[in-house]
Amino acid sequence: MKIYRKIMNIVAVIEDVVLVLSFVLILALTFGNVVARKIFQHSWGFTEEIVIAVFVLLSLLAAGVAARRPGGLTSLSLVPDLVGPRGKKVLNVLSNLACVIYSLILAYQGWGRMKVDQTLSPILHIPKVIFWSFVLIGGISLALHFVENGIVYCSQDLKKEENNE
Repeated sequence: MKIYRKIMNIVAVIEDVVLVLSFVLILALTFGNVVARKIFQHSWGFTEEIVIAVFVLLSLLAAGVAARRPGGLTSLSLVPDLVGPRGKKVLNVLSNLACVIYSLILAYQGWGRMKVDQTLSPILHIPKVIFWSFVLIGGISLALHFVENGIVYCSQDLKKEENNE
């Protein structure tokens, strides 16, 4: 558990750096495009392609970072509020399991698209494999953080049970 947690701390730092760089890139390209359009009456056509692709990466990595914290992603507490502590444990484990499965399906779909889509982007002529890899990376990030979240939750419950005995 401690080794996985240390590895995930390193992964989280890398994700934070990628998120900041992605955000700055999107901001710079969008601002530059607005300036070019207003001053030179000429739009940068390539910015849309890059911004959309990087926004996919930004969204999925940000969701992974949010998933790292219990309750970091939006959740509905209607059912957990109606059950007792054991029911909440079961629901948390099932919820994390469902999220891991979804994340792995997302990563698998990204991998599948990478293998199949060998075309180039229309404006920059960049292989679309690069863009599909962002879906794969995001799915893996989400899965890793949901696994971490589940491990932390289960280990906290074990410590609570040991202290109660």
